[in-house]
Amino acid sequence: MTDPVTLFPNLMQPAAKTYAPMGIKFWESEETVLDNMKEFADGWFERRRIGTRAALETARRIGEATSPLDAFREYQDWLGGAMARMLEDGMAFQQQFMKTNAKLAPHPDHHDEPGEPDPAPEARLSA
Repeated sequence: MTDPVTLFPNLMQPAAKTYAPMGIKFWESEETVLDNMKEFADGWFERRRIGTRAALETARRIGEATSPLDAFREYQDWLGGAMARMLEDGMAFQQQFMKTNAKLAPHPDHHDEPGEPDPAPEARLSA
C-alpha cells in the first residue's frame, strides 16, 4: 500500500508546475511596479527640492523689492515655476502609469476575429 506522506508530493507536482509560472510573473510584475514607483518618487522629491529653493529665493527677493510691482513680479515668476512643476508631476505620473500598464496589461498575440490582421504594437492601447 502507498504511504499517504509519499503520495502527497506526487499529487502536488502537476499543480506546482502549472502555477509556478503565474507566481513568477506576479513577482516580476511587482518588481516592475516598485521600480516605477521609486523612479516617480525620486523625481517628485527632486521637484519639491527645486520648489523649496525657488520659494526661499522668491521670499528673499520679495523682501528686498523696492515697490509692490517688483514684489508682484517676483511672486508671478515663482508661481509660473510652481505651475510648471505641477505639470511635470502630472506628466511623470502619466508616464509611469503608462509604463506600468504596458508591462502588466495582457497583450494577446491574436485577435478573436479570424482573418483580421494584428495591429502594430505601437498602435495597440492597453486599458
